Amino acid sequence: MVEPFAGKNSWRLPGGEQGMLLAARESAAVEVTVPELTDKEREAGGAWRGILSVDAHGTSDGGAGSLVIEALDPRSGEVIARAATSVSGRAPRAPWAVIASSEQGGGAAKRLFDGDPQTDWHSRYGDDQAPPPHWAGLEFGAAKKLEGVRYVPRQGGFTNGVARKYRVEIRRPGGAWESVAAGESGEEVAKQRKPLEVRFPAAAEVEAFRFVIESDWSGGGFGTGGEIEAIGVELPPEAPPVVAASRAWLELPADLMEKLVGKTFALKVRSDAGPAIVVGTPRFSRVHELPTGKLYGRSNGGTGPDKLGAGLLGFDALAEHGQTVLAVMEVRPGTPAAKAKLKAGDVILAVAGQPLGLNDLEPGWEWFHRSHEALLGRAGEAALASGKKSLPLTVLRDGKPVELPLELPRTRVFGTMDPAGDPAAAALLDDLLEHLQRTQRDDGSWSGDIIRTTFSALALLATGEKKHESRVRKAVEWSLAKYPEPAAYGNLGFWSGAYAGILYSEWHLRSGDRQVLKHLEALRDWAVNGTHTSAWGVPALGHGPDGLPYDQKALVAPACHLLVFEALAGRCGMKSEIWEKIMPYMEMAWSDPQDGGHGSLGYNRSYKDTAEFWSRSGLFAMAAHLRGERSDMRDAMTGFMRGQHPWIRNSHAYGEPGGAWGLLALNLAAPEAYREVIREYAWWFSLAWEPGYGLRFTTPHMGAPYMGEDDLINAAYALVLQAERRNLHLTGLKQSAPRR
Repeated sequence: MVEPFAGKNSWRLPGGEQGMLLAARESAAVEVTVPELTDKEREAGGAWRGILSVDAHGTSDGGAGSLVIEALDPRSGEVIARAATSVSGRAPRAPWAVIASSEQGGGAAKRLFDGDPQTDWHSRYGDDQAPPPHWAGLEFGAAKKLEGVRYVPRQGGFTNGVARKYRVEIRRPGGAWESVAAGESGEEVAKQRKPLEVRFPAAAEVEAFRFVIESDWSGGGFGTGGEIEAIGVELPPEAPPVVAASRAWLELPADLMEKLVGKTFALKVRSDAGPAIVVGTPRFSRVHELPTGKLYGRSNGGTGPDKLGAGLLGFDALAEHGQTVLAVMEVRPGTPAAKAKLKAGDVILAVAGQPLGLNDLEPGWEWFHRSHEALLGRAGEAALASGKKSLPLTVLRDGKPVELPLELPRTRVFGTMDPAGDPAAAALLDDLLEHLQRTQRDDGSWSGDIIRTTFSALALLATGEKKHESRVRKAVEWSLAKYPEPAAYGNLGFWSGAYAGILYSEWHLRSGDRQVLKHLEALRDWAVNGTHTSAWGVPALGHGPDGLPYDQKALVAPACHLLVFEALAGRCGMKSEIWEKIMPYMEMAWSDPQDGGHGSLGYNRSYKDTAEFWSRSGLFAMAAHLRGERSDMRDAMTGFMRGQHPWIRNSHAYGEPGGAWGLLALNLAAPEAYREVIREYAWWFSLAWEPGYGLRFTTPHMGAPYMGEDDLINAAYALVLQAERRNLHLTGLKQSAPRR
C-alpha cells in the first residue's frame, strides 16, 4: 500500500530497513493506495479510520530538527491532513544490510547471510513471479574492501533458481552499479551444489555489491541461493531492527477514508530548518472505529488479526500483523485503563514514549522480541522494576497524540517464575487457583469440556492440599458419567480420551480410586483396535478409531497424547503395547539428528517441520521420560524446543494448551531448559495477569480460540506454575507401587 521513499540518499538502518536522508527544507513524496475492504471487513460494518505514520530515526549530526508530513488530495493536490514531530539525536546506521531484487515468503534474502547453507533465498514466484535477472547482496554502512564473492547454491530441491549465467556487480562510494565479473557455472554447481567463487583481480573499495542471476539451470527464470559470502569482509553480527526515536502520525477520519477507498493519493514529507533527518518507511494502517472479534483471523494458522489480552492494564486490543498501531476493543470497568479514561476505539501509538514498532504475528524471534504484545509486556515489567507507579500510553484523539498514564496494579516484577521463591509468581498462582475454584460448575466440570476439566483438576491436585480433593473427585465423576465408554469420546476421540485417561491415572495414583481402572483399560483397547496401516506400511493412529486421515499418512499429535496417558496408566498397573505398536511410525516422523535432521517431531513422515513442533515434541518427550525409554529422541526434541522456544504458541492443532504441554515436558525431561525458558516469558505473564482475576487470553499463533480462552489458560498455567513442586507423576513425582 505504501512504498519506501526512493532516492540516492538512502540510509540503511539496523535490522535492514532502508531509510532516507532528508536535507534541510528538502521534501519527498510517495503514493499511498487505500485498499478495498476485505469480505470480513465489509461484514463487520461500521466505519474505518486511516492512520499514516513516518518514522524519524534521528539526524545526521545529532542536532535538533523537525519533520512535517502531509496527505494531498488525489484530485486537487491540496493538503487534506498535516502532522509534525520534533527530531533529535544521531540516527543509527547498520554496518551492513541485505538487499535483493525480490524474495518469496519463507525464503527471505537474509537467509543468504545466516551461515547456514541449508536455509535458502528464493526469488518471488507464483501469480506475481518476478522476472529475471534476480540479484541479492549487501549494502555497507561504510566503504569496505571486497576481494570477491562466493555463491553457495541451494542445497536441496531441484535446480530451480540455481545460478547458471551470472555476473557480479559493485557500487563504489558515490557511484553507480558496475559489472566486474561474469560467467556461466558448471555442472558441479548445478548437480553437486558446490560453491561458485568469483575473485577480483584486485580488491575493490565498495559501498555495496550484488550477485546477479541472469538465468538458472531449470530454465524457469528463478533465482535462489543457500549462502553468499563477501570475500575479504568480516561481517559483525546482524543488528536487531530499531524502533524510531520519534514518529509523526496523521489521521484520515472515517468520512475521508470512505472517499479514498480504492484510490491513490500522495504522502509528502518535508524537513524544516536544521540538520538532515533520517526518515523511515512510511506506514498506513486502517483501523475500525469499534473493533470486535468479528475481525479475528482464521482459527488454525495465519497472522490474525488476534486478540491481545492486557490484563495488567485492563483492556483487550485487536493486534494486527504489519501495523504500527494497536486498536483497543474493550476496557474493563474499574481497571487502570478505565481509570485513565482509555476507551474502546482508541488507537495506541506508543508505550512509555516509545512508538510501537511494526507488529509481527508470525511465530518466531521477531514476535518474541518486538510484537506489540511483547513491547507492552516488557514495558510493564521495566516500569515495575524501576519503581514506577504508572505506564503511559499514547493514543490518537481527534487527530492528535494524547498521553494517558495507566496506574500499575502491582509493585513486584517476576523473578524465577517459580512460586516457591518468587513472590510475584506465588501471587499469580494464588489468583489462578482461586479462579479455578470460582469457575467449577455444579456438575463438577470446567466449561463442560474434558480438556479444561483435566487441566483444572490436575492443577488443584498438584497443590497437594486435601481440601481440593473433593473438587477433583467431582470432576472425575463428571467425566466418568459423560464418557461411560470410549465411543462417547466422539469423532476426535483419541484427543478427548487421552485427556480423560491422564486425569484418571493421576487421580488413581493419588487416591487409590479403583473405579477408573476399567476405563483406563477400555481406552487402551479402543486405541489398540483403532490402529490402521499407514501409507508407509506401519501401524498408526488417527484422530479416532475410524481410520487414518490425509491419504493414510495420519498425524502424530493424537498419538502423542495417548502415549502420555499410556505411560501414566502403566504406573497404575495397566499393561499396554500402544508404544511398541506405533513406535516405527513415530521414528519415521522424527527428524533424527544422526541423519542430518533438526531433532523435533514432525507432523508425520512427509512433513518434518520446524514451525508447529512444540506440543507434539513435548508430549512425546514426556512419554519417553515417564517410560525411561528412547532418551535419544527425548533429548533431541527438548533440545530443539529450548533453542526454538518462540514457536511455543504455534502447536498443531492448537496454540493452547500446546504451549503449556511443552513447558510441562521441559520441566519433566529437561528441568534446566524449563527454568530458562519460562523465565523468558515473564513479560507475557506480567501483561496477561489481571490481579484478583487471573490470566487474560491472547490468541495463540495457531489460533483455535474454540479450545477455550480465559478458562483454558488459567487452568493450563495453574498446572505449569506448579510443575517444579513435582506433586504429580507428569511433573516428576517418583514412581510408586500402584494401589490395586
